[in-house]
Amino acid sequence: MEDTARSALEQSRAETRSAFENRALMYAYIYDELEAEIGAERATALMKRAIFRRGLEIGQKYRPAAEAGDLAEVGRLFVEGSPAEGALFEPAVEEFSPDSDTILLRMTACPLKDAWLAAGYSAEKADLLCDISAAVDEGTFQGAGLDLRFLDRQACPGSEKCLLELKLR
Repeated sequence: MEDTARSALEQSRAETRSAFENRALMYAYIYDELEAEIGAERATALMKRAIFRRGLEIGQKYRPAAEAGDLAEVGRLFVEGSPAEGALFEPAVEEFSPDSDTILLRMTACPLKDAWLAAGYSAEKADLLCDISAAVDEGTFQGAGLDLRFLDRQACPGSEKCLLELKLR
């Protein structure tokens, strides 16, 4: 790759990372304001509902593969569709067998978690914000017609990766 193209790619990745960090801080600030006005429980529920709705829309790109029972394709879409060629979330298929109705997906990086911690939020608050933002994943895979279970989330204190178990319905 020539230097100009490499430089443009690096700039694009940096801009994309910045956009995700901005999203993280907007989630945090909206949550802070809602919590102050209506309490933590209602703030969490409202944000999750709104973020989940966006996930339902995103899930449509996975729906044909899910309806066909093609979890290998779901995994491919997940990995190849990750922003900045995977540089932000470092996605991968953790475990999959073609004769299984389950696939395990992994992410080993998270610009949202990094932004919350860099902004001074505690590990516990980052975990809460992660739980809220994970509603997009819940909506995405529900919208695709899959069942999602988080086995691990990297914003949880002591965790190093997110593990998403997807199951055919």
